[in-house]
Amino acid sequence: RVVQFESSSAPFDLILLIDLSGSTREVVKLIRAAAVRFVEAARPADRIGIIIFAGEPTVVSTLTADRELLRQRIETIDTARGDTKLYDATNFAMEQVVKESKKSRRTAIVFMSDGLDGTIPGVSGQQGSRTSYKDTLRNIQEFDGVLYTLWLNTEYEAMSPLDTQPEAFDAGHDRMKEMADAGGGVFYPVGRLADLPGAYEQVVADLGTMYSLAYRPSNNARDGKWRAIRIGVNRNNAVARGKRGYYAN
Repeated sequence: RVVQFESSSAPFDLILLIDLSGSTREVVKLIRAAAVRFVEAARPADRIGIIIFAGEPTVVSTLTADRELLRQRIETIDTARGDTKLYDATNFAMEQVVKESKKSRRTAIVFMSDGLDGTIPGVSGQQGSRTSYKDTLRNIQEFDGVLYTLWLNTEYEAMSPLDTQPEAFDAGHDRMKEMADAGGGVFYPVGRLADLPGAYEQVVADLGTMYSLAYRPSNNARDGKWRAIRIGVNRNNAVARGKRGYYAN
């Protein structure tokens, strides 16, 4: 039984999750400019929150519709230190959404990173997240919202075994893609940092064309099992996209 349907004009609560690990001051300048572009492109009714991370995640701004306040908070973003704890930050962002978001609003996390959590084999000299990738993926599947990932290509040629290896960059790419798929969103590969503002604008445009549908299953058993969902649309100009299923908890 369909219990909820919202048109593409329904507002979102949006969390911008930004990986600052290894970022220089010049890189941070570009990231700030891209974040401002995202804020300016979002619709007036959308609330936006911003979280940055390298080691531990930091809330730059809680969810707000005040665009001037968001611009001021973005200007405070600076370089961050620590091992790349990408999966810990993802889980932190989902917890923030649950804590802050109004139940009547749709929610989305827009996540920018190169995907190189310190736990990936071949990543140079980092401890990485306490939360495993497997557990993070399951939490994304259970998250009551959409996850978009923007994968930033930071690959360089490894000159020694102490450098991050090519297979680690490949794993970062593949995992960011898998996270977006699990989150019912879209994966955007970003070849250069200069392309990031355009990618953010594309995400906002995509969110503005999304309809949301929710149903109550006829099977009421709370057995914790995975139940697959398949969505089909019989229109040539529409794409059916969403979560692949859920755990019946």
